[in-house]
Amino acid sequence: MSIAVEHAWLQKHPSPAASSGEFHWHPEGGDRELRAGFVERVRGIEPPSVLWQLEPGRVAWGQVFSAIAPTDGRRYVGLVLSVAEGAASTAALLESLAPPLAAPWSAEAGLVVPLAAPAGDAVAVARALISGGAATVERPTPRWIASIERVLPERRIVRQGVWTSDARPTRSDRVAELAVAAWREPASHAARAFTLLCELAVARGESLDDVGRAVAALDPRGLLTVEERAAATADSLVGVLHAWGRGHFDRAADPTLVSRLAEVVALGVLAQLADDRDGADALAEVRWTALLPASRRRAMLEAVAQRSRTLRQLVEGHHA
Repeated sequence: MSIAVEHAWLQKHPSPAASSGEFHWHPEGGDRELRAGFVERVRGIEPPSVLWQLEPGRVAWGQVFSAIAPTDGRRYVGLVLSVAEGAASTAALLESLAPPLAAPWSAEAGLVVPLAAPAGDAVAVARALISGGAATVERPTPRWIASIERVLPERRIVRQGVWTSDARPTRSDRVAELAVAAWREPASHAARAFTLLCELAVARGESLDDVGRAVAALDPRGLLTVEERAAATADSLVGVLHAWGRGHFDRAADPTLVSRLAEVVALGVLAQLADDRDGADALAEVRWTALLPASRRRAMLEAVAQRSRTLRQLVEGHHA
């Protein structure tokens, strides 16, 4: 697996590309569209900050720095742009970067990774990596960001944002919190919840946030048709399952009902794992509490298991 890494400097200091004090890129060439995009984004960004962009097959890491131009003695804001490209995961591309110091190019410029450990709001970082945006990170390094990116699913989208030292308020973010739990404690219930969240997002063809919102708004009756709601004897999942087991919905004869009910059970398992429980209660509702006939119980549990690898493991473990 080959990864190509390049570095470029936007500065007023002299370099082999220019020496008359104007803004210029060194070395010249490179991806003009990418460079122009970063130049536009530098406006209004105070150093030290890092502009970043993640996309399939390429990551870009732009360190914003401040320097005094030797020609006119004025302060200016420049950029050190590091780019990694290759047929590798986004996390692997990030890990391949060893950015130079955030300073103008000089004959002594070398690839130096800061020794001080990064520190930042991991939940805000996870949110930025999920949907783009800014997050507070002191002394960010590509490797530290990659460690969080690695727990996220690969996606065919472009994400961009900025790592900054500016203090930013942290809002409640359940999806990002689960991602950080998977990063910090891979064996925890919350980490398993995030794995299931990612699997359901793929199965449903939705984003992580779409599935998160579906869990927060879990409503068994909401999945029923008008005819089915009229036949339901209760609002709870157990009540809806019990009505289905007793044949109350059979007159409607909708072949998607089993799949829709299984989807609610799957979201219920996810909600329990996210609350630091093992998910067994949601399966127990199907197996015992709903008082389903054996044939319908088997059909429902199999429909749940088909939704993801994690759910199959839970259903098989529950049977055992």
